[in-house]
Amino acid sequence: MQNNFDLELKELQIQNERLLREVEEVRKLLDTSNLHPQQTKEYYTVEECAELKGGAAKNTYKANRFLLPGCGNPKYSVFIAGRLAFPRIVVERWACVTDSTLVDYAKECGVTVIPEKYKRLAIKAKAKTGGAK
Repeated sequence: MQNNFDLELKELQIQNERLLREVEEVRKLLDTSNLHPQQTKEYYTVEECAELKGGAAKNTYKANRFLLPGCGNPKYSVFIAGRLAFPRIVVERWACVTDSTLVDYAKECGVTVIPEKYKRLAIKAKAKTGGAK
């Protein structure tokens, strides 16, 4: 009886030691990841925005500035090294925009002339989601 108890106790001690080593390894990994925080981009190019949003080809975004962050309003874009780019805050907001909310987003951005094609798409998308007005 005593031998079984001693064996079980030894086995538990060995398992505890293994767990402690594994916890230490995890702690080291967490500590090293904090030393090198991931850098978030401050500006995104048209190509990066197209990859981020998806849903359409890159050429579609390049050809239709209305589909880009800020809906073509120049106050929401900058040129960096001759390339059109958008600030991270604008891109984050734009990434959540769908066809049904595109017209509202354009109005928020100060765009007054909305292409008819996108008005029709917004109406169609709202009808599909049950939010038609």
